[in-house]
Amino acid sequence: MKQSQNRGFTLPEILITLGIVAIVLSMAVPAVGTTIKNNRLATTLNQVVTDLHFARSEAAKRGVRVILCRSANPNAATPSCGGTTQVWTSGYLIFADDGNYANSWYNPGTDTLLRLGQPVTSGVALRTSSTWNNNLEFNADGSTNEGGTAQMSICDDREEAKGRQITVRRNGIAKTQIENISNCIL
Repeated sequence: MKQSQNRGFTLPEILITLGIVAIVLSMAVPAVGTTIKNNRLATTLNQVVTDLHFARSEAAKRGVRVILCRSANPNAATPSCGGTTQVWTSGYLIFADDGNYANSWYNPGTDTLLRLGQPVTSGVALRTSSTWNNNLEFNADGSTNEGGTAQMSICDDREEAKGRQITVRRNGIAKTQIENISNCIL
């Protein structure tokens, strides 16, 4: 008579396996959170840089000034420039100026709205230097009207250690810096 063999795991084998799985997960979960935060910052950085390149190229193509201005609600029926000083987290507008250059604010009657910069993901903040406070203007030759170097910081709760920064010099070229940036204000 043949004796049947049990095919299964013993209790100690199951407990050891569960212990190993718990250790691996305890190391992986924080890494996933860090990866998510890094991806949010990188996505925001890439979107803003793409919009800067778009605005600069549109200024050259159209032969007029193209402006990025912060907006409290870019998705409003009639969007407008405005919002909190140096805070761009709620979004921005990109528009071609009508050519009279009397102001740097979007006028839906005469200016051409080119693109809406959407509000950023929760937990991410966009702040600008005083040079880039209300808006950033690109001339038809690709240069800016700003009085110096304009900076935007893209940050989360890790601040300067993991923040991103965009610098736009008077020639209109945007440069990025990743991690250990100089000013990250939430």
